[in-house]
Amino acid sequence: MKDVFSKRWLLRFLKEFLVCLGIVGTIIQIITLISPNLSNGWTIIIVSLIASIISAFIWAFPKTKFFKIFNFPDVKITIKAGDILRENSHLIIGFSDTFDTEIGDIISRNSLQGQFLESIYRNDRKRLDEDLDAALVDMDSEEDQTKTIGKNRRYKIGTIAVLSGENKKYFCCAYSYMNSNLKASSSINNLWLTLDNLWSMVREKGEQKSVFIPVIGVNLARANGLSYKDSIILILVSFFINSRIEPITKELTIVLRKEDVEKANLLEIEDFLNSLNG
Repeated sequence: MKDVFSKRWLLRFLKEFLVCLGIVGTIIQIITLISPNLSNGWTIIIVSLIASIISAFIWAFPKTKFFKIFNFPDVKITIKAGDILRENSHLIIGFSDTFDTEIGDIISRNSLQGQFLESIYRNDRKRLDEDLDAALVDMDSEEDQTKTIGKNRRYKIGTIAVLSGENKKYFCCAYSYMNSNLKASSSINNLWLTLDNLWSMVREKGEQKSVFIPVIGVNLARANGLSYKDSIILILVSFFINSRIEPITKELTIVLRKEDVEKANLLEIEDFLNSLNG
């Protein structure tokens, strides 16, 4: 991984090495006290160094899953790589302000939304549209006659359509704007607004069950100036602030696609998560 041998990784490795060296040295001292005949100065030094280097490398190596448990707010936050659609709990799915669902020129089959239609709705777009329409029936919207392909009814950025699955809910968030040329775009302000609305809706309808959220604002609807790492930090900060106002869920998991792990500096993300006080 690209994080290995970076400055941050080297500093972590050195810290872990010193800790391991102290532990290994203590263990060897205890052994030599019990069995003095096994004592050999150079052997002890070499064994200590080798064991410490190996242990430090293992502990410092970038993880693809890590978590932290907080007391205030009372929540466990996990960051991991995987397939979010395989998780058996509440899921967050990103949409545009028109809630388009047509695969092809409008929605990429490789996007999470495209996979959501394929995996969860078994490519039954009619059923998905009916569920979305039912969830959005009381939401403010307006018709955009300049958009002639796909849906042309626009909802406010930050609109959340809640769909029901088997023992779970799908929180469909409109965080990007789909223009008449079928190009989706967003901004940091739009993401922040959407996250605020999302946490309120999860608090209201989530029943404190665990929630899985993808890294939103990147790839096909990337917000201007927002890196992969920035998007994860934005999610963490927004969730942490809103959870301190009022509990949202007992467990939040941010899921990265496996092919996107290299785009995120997971060492920095882990350090940032550990820096949050709660």
